[in-house]
Amino acid sequence: MYKFSNYEKIFINMAKNYVLVYPKHSFQFHFDDFKYPLVGKSKSTVNVKFKNSKEVFDRIFKEGSIGLGECYCEGLINVVDKDYKYFLLMIVRTVYDKRLQSKLSFLDKFEIVKAKAISKFFTSKNQHKDINSHYSLNHWFSRDQDANQFYFYWLKSKYIQYTCAKWDKNTKTLEQAQKNKFNFYAKRLGISKKSKNKKMLDLGCGWGGLMFYFAEHFGIDCTGITLSTAQSDYIKKEAKKRKLNHLVKVKNINAHDMQGEYDFITSVGLLEHIDDYDDLYKKSSKHLKKGGKALFHAMFHEDTQDDPDPFLSKYIFPGGCVTNINKSIKIFKKYFKSVDRNNLPDLSYPKTLDCWYKKFCQHELEIRKLLKNKSKCKDIDFAIRVFKHYLILSYCGLTVNGLVCNVLVKK
Repeated sequence: MYKFSNYEKIFINMAKNYVLVYPKHSFQFHFDDFKYPLVGKSKSTVNVKFKNSKEVFDRIFKEGSIGLGECYCEGLINVVDKDYKYFLLMIVRTVYDKRLQSKLSFLDKFEIVKAKAISKFFTSKNQHKDINSHYSLNHWFSRDQDANQFYFYWLKSKYIQYTCAKWDKNTKTLEQAQKNKFNFYAKRLGISKKSKNKKMLDLGCGWGGLMFYFAEHFGIDCTGITLSTAQSDYIKKEAKKRKLNHLVKVKNINAHDMQGEYDFITSVGLLEHIDDYDDLYKKSSKHLKKGGKALFHAMFHEDTQDDPDPFLSKYIFPGGCVTNINKSIKIFKKYFKSVDRNNLPDLSYPKTLDCWYKKFCQHELEIRKLLKNKSKCKDIDFAIRVFKHYLILSYCGLTVNGLVCNVLVKK
């Protein structure tokens, strides 16, 4: 008979408790070679296999998010791709949902809260290094075009976006959701066909999706700023290909070093990568023309403290953070005469992440081939699982406790 460790027992109690509140799925757990009785009554069953089970749960409860993520990436936790989000949702919801915690024993709850509180931060405190680590994947690829190809397998579209889309009630596809965002933000900024040749600065412009859309649809003269050499290389080549060199330009500089004067400033997904918000907002005001408008889109939180997830800060976004919305609003009011907050529709980011994850899984063989033939990556299985875990962990976190806002400011 299998002898459970205390941590394994706590996990089983979590699962039994979870299916009472969220009965949509049942769970079939395999602790090494031991098949535990089905947890839940649903016919939709999530199969989870733990290898070296006692070690896995020891690491999860003693190392928190890092332990959980690394055990999955090392192949010690196995779930089919389509069901992985349901397994992680059970854990994330139990960690953050007080309703679920209230039904657990004091000792079980204590161990869960203690594991949640474990924080190991990994950052170089160098924005240029941090950005190129993720967006140019320069620790894997020697060529920017190969780093771009890695992302394009699961992000590629006419207007590439690596940020939350706007999922309105009847939106069916990610492409439409991203266009919803473009058109909504154009309307927020007062951009129309009459805005032709007005100047816009896009801070943290990514692969230029917003700029290409505004240039092609409204004739906006766009300048983008990114620290990623891979992204800037793509934008330059794509602007030439689309014959938009006169409207779409890019600079490899820090957003805090912005120059020039603009009718519009946009920042879609940059705020998660900086820590001096006062300086950025002050300089944005300085470089806006009189009567100009700026729009800042980002993930925010409303808690007194929201530390970055240790797994994500180690493997995905070194130096990444999420700022408090109310704190940002106060700073905006120092430098702008009008500040208008708007929240994107609920679950917009989880829906976006779910689409990225499905595309990543669909193109896994091509991604593996790219890593094998073009990268310095030594453990391809681990690398693939790092990105799968990142996408699903983010999906779960933003499902349970997500806030994506856009703040329109006027000078």
